[in-house]
Amino acid sequence: MNRNPVLRKACQAMLASGLALTSIAASATLGEPASTAEADRARLQGERRVVQATAIRLQVHVITQPDGSTIKEFVTPGGVVFAIAWSTRLKPRLDTLLGAQAPRYASAARAALATPGIRHGIVLASDDLVVQASAHLNAHVGLAYLRSLVPEGVRIDELR
Repeated sequence: MNRNPVLRKACQAMLASGLALTSIAASATLGEPASTAEADRARLQGERRVVQATAIRLQVHVITQPDGSTIKEFVTPGGVVFAIAWSTRLKPRLDTLLGAQAPRYASAARAALATPGIRHGIVLASDDLVVQASAHLNAHVGLAYLRSLVPEGVRIDELR
């Protein structure tokens, strides 16, 4: 545990807001239409492909950046983003990915930081929103989803 109160406050503020020094940003957000995926591709300067899971009529919009980083946007049959997964070199802008859900994430992150200790991975659950994230060196992996929007037949542990 870091005993420097100034550094601890700075780290708390950074985690709670979901902001980090990073160049990865996206605008497709949880609970909103999937139509923003093309804007994400352009902003991230990556390639976008759509994968159709026919058994449950699920779409996955995969954005791959030149460095190999990927952001996946999981879309319900009704066209709403219900989950976002990332595997990136730099921490993604969670405030942008989570959109209207970002304040819930910030609140849960503040509560998690109140518990002392060092964490490399964290699971935050606040009502409908669940965020699972881990980081090690230049590897950030995570998943955020809204429980109420997960289509029937979709297993969360398969969304990666």
